[in-house]
Amino acid sequence: MTPEIAHLLRCLDEARKGALKKLDGLSEEDARRSTVDSGTNLAGLIQHLTFVESMWFEQVVGGRSLPRGIRSMQVDPSVTLRQLRAAYKASWAVSDEIIKGLGDGDAPVERNGKKHDLRWAIDAVLGETRRHTGHADIIREQIDGSTDR
Repeated sequence: MTPEIAHLLRCLDEARKGALKKLDGLSEEDARRSTVDSGTNLAGLIQHLTFVESMWFEQVVGGRSLPRGIRSMQVDPSVTLRQLRAAYKASWAVSDEIIKGLGDGDAPVERNGKKHDLRWAIDAVLGETRRHTGHADIIREQIDGSTDR
């Protein structure tokens, strides 16, 4: 793995951990509580990010047929926070394996008939993860005042 990809993977890992941290100390009910009109909630953000990881790395980069997970931010009531955390972490492991297997930012990636490279795919997931973690910051502050500062 090149130093560039190792660096991008460290950045992605920090973003992933930041997203999960937003669930720390919350009840199942609070994690599903939405404080915005769109219905976005913390549990749903983690469910969605699990899908994002799988779609980009397993499907787009890895060429597998269907991504795991659920795109929606509406979490089935039977799914626990523990299960959401485990599924998200499992998606990281698979993503990391695929990234490390390619190891070079110039590794070709194709999406929607357009040619890109591995660094582009990592950047897409990193951006999505950071964006949704920003959403999570606001929702968490609205739930209990926590700003993680």
